[in-house]
Amino acid sequence: MREFRELSIDLIDESNNIRRSFSEEKLQELAASIRQRGVLKPILVRPNGDRFTLIDGWRRLSAAKATECRTIPVRVRDIDENAAEEEMIIANLHHEDVTPLDEATSFRRLLDKGRTVDELAARLGKSKRYVYQVLALNRLVPEAQDLLARDILPLNYAMKLATVPAERQAEGLEHCFRPLFGKEERRRDQLEPLAELTGWIEKAVRLDPRSEDAKVLLPELADQVAAAEQERDAGVLAVSTLHFHTDRTDPKPILAKSWKPAEGKERCPHARPAVIALGEGQGTFLHVCIAKKTCEKHWGKPKAAKESIPTDAEIEADAARKLQEAAWARQRAAEERWRTTLRPHALGLIASRTAKLPWSRGLVTTLLDELNIDATFTELVGRPHGLPARRYPQAIAVALALRHSWRREELVKFAKRLGVKLTAKDLSEVAPADTSDATATDADAAGASEASVQR
Repeated sequence: MREFRELSIDLIDESNNIRRSFSEEKLQELAASIRQRGVLKPILVRPNGDRFTLIDGWRRLSAAKATECRTIPVRVRDIDENAAEEEMIIANLHHEDVTPLDEATSFRRLLDKGRTVDELAARLGKSKRYVYQVLALNRLVPEAQDLLARDILPLNYAMKLATVPAERQAEGLEHCFRPLFGKEERRRDQLEPLAELTGWIEKAVRLDPRSEDAKVLLPELADQVAAAEQERDAGVLAVSTLHFHTDRTDPKPILAKSWKPAEGKERCPHARPAVIALGEGQGTFLHVCIAKKTCEKHWGKPKAAKESIPTDAEIEADAARKLQEAAWARQRAAEERWRTTLRPHALGLIASRTAKLPWSRGLVTTLLDELNIDATFTELVGRPHGLPARRYPQAIAVALALRHSWRREELVKFAKRLGVKLTAKDLSEVAPADTSDATATDADAAGASEASVQR
């Protein structure tokens, strides 16, 4: 059987594709390209009896069908169903427009097929930490996944929220957004600083380093805990840097007043391995001393001998403790001062010093970078650095429209705010866009590569 050949489209069956979102606009652009030049890059299929099953090339096949092509160039690979599904998943992961949720589903399916995180990282050219973080997105509750898919919940917020047990993620979402009017629909412009969510997790969500979740989300910490417990044949302590209990689970972690750090070359004989389960430094592995009655190094002599002259070691230990407590207090005070005083002052200075700031290419480029423009923006408008000043309003409008384009009704509403009317006919009868005015002056957009269009 020839590997490369022309095959009747009627003989090709589609497989279950894991990708949840496709750009209808790009599909129409691809169909227009195929009408002019045909399908330039073969799709990947495998034989299945007298027919063939698609592995990679769903967009090319769909666009070819839309143009009523009878045949399509294919590459035939004689592999079994399991290997074919793995090839399809890997191919999807190499597409530029794959979403984080599609990526998370792909990683999960590859692990279910026996691949390891190390193999995934090597095959995809990603770090193990990245693979673990993306895998965690599978833990998000439906509401959080929907907000992430619509680009209302940023990816870094979603990854942080995924560390929270599912039953408390709704509570965590309340710390991500600050609606102005009660229970209105969540919007991107309602986002709280990420520090708000992080602070709530540290204070209210207890970390269990032995849980299955920790093995996925914090594999290095889980390995440290397992090694320490195996070496000492004793459990690793859960401690808190808070001075009162804020979690709802038992047993409660040891509060800050009941343990001391016991690191250093001359380690305390009472030192125990521990993990900060609540409070600042959550997830940190360290050694602590909780022997209040027997450890003079960290806790001093018993009260009966309290009036005796302290030894040099006691003085040193007490000074180290006070320095640590003072450092934590300074850090908390600095964070509070920034939030309540310095941040508003800094923003006020920026506002006053930019009152007469003119439009410039640098300012527009900075704004577009903050809006996280992607390949779609470049195809529609061109590269930001090459835009003339008269195109700045269009560039900003398109960049904002991309943020609202995950749902049809949301994009229509946003377009109306811009004064642009999108009718039902516009969105049901899509024709190749007339970009003569938008791209004639931009060589990059006009010269978009054919290989990119038919990826």
